[in-house]
Amino acid sequence: MKISKYYRFVPMILGLVLVGYFYGYKYIYKNNDHFFKNKIQTKIIKVMNYENKSLQFYYDNEYCITTTNTRGDTLKVGDSISKEHNTKSFDVYRVKNGSYKFFKSYNINK
Repeated sequence: MKISKYYRFVPMILGLVLVGYFYGYKYIYKNNDHFFKNKIQTKIIKVMNYENKSLQFYYDNEYCITTTNTRGDTLKVGDSISKEHNTKSFDVYRVKNGSYKFFKSYNINK
């Protein structure tokens, strides 16, 4: 009789697993796939810091570059990024004296 009490939690657990799977697919896989496959030449429009655990640099309303390096030199709002399609590396240009100058190259593992 006691085992049947726990069956009511099965749909809730299954629902949480499905939500986690679709979240991972939409926000992680699709974002990484879009970044890797496309040529990107745009500016950073928003930076989000999640409790000093990860930084997300949005270059579009939907797509971002995510890093766990929250210390040191990072991207800033207004930085220009340039990346060729099917590559893992991109160049960052920062405004200095009114024009964009090369700042740093980054390489992201897919």
